[in-house]
Amino acid sequence: MLKILVRVTSFGIAIFLSVLAGIYIQTAEEAFPRGAEFRASFDFSQVQLPKAQVISELDALVDDSGLHLAKIVADPEDFFNARSLYVFGKDAPVAPQKLEWFKPGMHGELRSAHELGTANLNGAYVYSGPPVATSQLTQRLETQGVKSTISAKSNAEVLGHALFTTGAWLTFLTCLVLLIALVISWYILRARARSLKLLCGATAGNVVGEDLLSLVRVVALPAIGGLLAVLMVVALQGKASYLLPFALTSASFLASALGGMLICALIVSAMMWTSVSEIASRQPPEKHFQWISEILKGATLVLVTITLPIVGASIAEATNLSNRNAQWEALKNNVSVRISTGSETEFERRLTEMRDLAVAASRAGKLTFSYSFKPANIISLNEGASTDLGGYDGTVLVNPSYLRAISTLVDSTPAAGNPLGTRAERISPVQLPAALKDHLEGHYPLWTRVGTLDGFASTFKTYRYTGQKDFPGLPPKLGEMAHFQNPLIVLVDDPAETFDDGTIGSFLTSGNLTFSDARWVRDYLGNHPLGDVVLSVDRISDAGLYNSQLQNQSAGMKTLSFALVLLALTMSTAVSALVYAVANGRRHFVQRIAGWPWAKSLARRLAWEGTLAISIAIAMFLALGGTAQDDSWWALAAVPLYALISGLLHITSANGVFAQLLARRA
Repeated sequence: MLKILVRVTSFGIAIFLSVLAGIYIQTAEEAFPRGAEFRASFDFSQVQLPKAQVISELDALVDDSGLHLAKIVADPEDFFNARSLYVFGKDAPVAPQKLEWFKPGMHGELRSAHELGTANLNGAYVYSGPPVATSQLTQRLETQGVKSTISAKSNAEVLGHALFTTGAWLTFLTCLVLLIALVISWYILRARARSLKLLCGATAGNVVGEDLLSLVRVVALPAIGGLLAVLMVVALQGKASYLLPFALTSASFLASALGGMLICALIVSAMMWTSVSEIASRQPPEKHFQWISEILKGATLVLVTITLPIVGASIAEATNLSNRNAQWEALKNNVSVRISTGSETEFERRLTEMRDLAVAASRAGKLTFSYSFKPANIISLNEGASTDLGGYDGTVLVNPSYLRAISTLVDSTPAAGNPLGTRAERISPVQLPAALKDHLEGHYPLWTRVGTLDGFASTFKTYRYTGQKDFPGLPPKLGEMAHFQNPLIVLVDDPAETFDDGTIGSFLTSGNLTFSDARWVRDYLGNHPLGDVVLSVDRISDAGLYNSQLQNQSAGMKTLSFALVLLALTMSTAVSALVYAVANGRRHFVQRIAGWPWAKSLARRLAWEGTLAISIAIAMFLALGGTAQDDSWWALAAVPLYALISGLLHITSANGVFAQLLARRA
């Protein structure tokens, strides 16, 4: 039984390390696809050049310097599983080419940067080339006022990122615990043979050498089998081009594990060396492993109680962020215009043209408006103002088009009298809390064309949101989305006719006034003077969609990692249960012959197991902050989980040892 357990564990460790190798390759490819040496985040918001000109200049720089540059773009139609590269310069393909990714289900295309279309120039880029070329790129971007964050590729940093950012560090710890459990299991299996060899006069060196050689032999075949199994899976998924780098990476991880296993085996051998007096006592040699198996089990249980809160919170947070970022899908077709006027005077001269754009879009049903802010900011900016917020955690100014776009996100059914259906109730201005009422009434004359408070109640229709899902709003920062549980909704039927020219210009440049049809915007700009100062028409959802993709992967990886931690707990508990069953096999045999049920025979042991689980769980609960931290409650979940695993394994192990003893006496 133990030999089978050792082989299964060896096979499992090979599988886990192969998964870790896959995570490493996937992480390296996500950060530095197609062998890129640098990853960067570029912000072109302050560049006063049209998008087409920026792309052309980058093309020229790339061709002249020998640089390889590409932009990473998540597909808005399938942002969880599609990622494409838009290449600059002569390396760009004439026609779109299929792009292969190592991540299962991930797909994309290799395209020319001139096909970016509405994709925002801001975002993630990768590049590689001679040092002179990379230096020229950074200098050129700095000269143009591009904000950048650049990271050079480092295998150590990629491995660290793979382990910690994706949650794979739990997989690594799992392999470490399983490796120790494997070594202890094998030495338990070899305990009687070691004792007999020592009695026959074998030297300590020969005994240790044979133990190590036998350990390598018993784990080698299952480990190779596990690696081959994973390689077959990789090949069946259509990733044949990745077989060689995957095999080399997995082999390096397995070689490191083998070295660690041999060191661990030497340590266990020294700690558990059987003396002549112990052999003479005629005690089961496996009994010498009882205390070390208990330490291993306790350490694993501590690991579980620590990681339960961390992983539980991380999975919830990653899933929540992924779901929130996925809300950009409702606005995936919305675009903003990036305008460059060169000076404040020129900007003011173009305000009338911006208003005309907004009016035309509104009449065509293409204008979307959302402007959100936190009421708490009002108090911090206005000392002495009222602090009465009425329980509102946000204020969102919207138009009906925006409410229709997000209706699926808040489960609303817009009606003629109430654009939020049953998810909101109309309130009058007199019902507003003092702080919000003062703020809105103070800004209404500044924002609107009337310049006074005339028509405030009919123009700013206020609603209390009553939906269960968080309400999304767009703050005055392009590419961000805020979420509120209890916001005040201010409905503006026609922002283009309500707000004055200056306010419309501000909302256009901040991404609060957007358009639901990119083609309509391009056609309009092509026939109007404003098109001369519009640098680009960009999707507002690009950053959110890309973050959603990354968060979705993180949530899945941390869920998988926690499953591996539970497997490690099961393995270490199984080792402890087997050692206990062997050490107490004769007593259990007599008790079973006398008719005792396992519940009675194992009662004292199971009581100890429960006490251990409760003590560690409570200690970790208090260490993690107790009742002050909501996440710390997860630590207590380890008690019923461990009680179930331990009870089943102890009964199974005791029953197996009893069957062996019974067979010998038959």
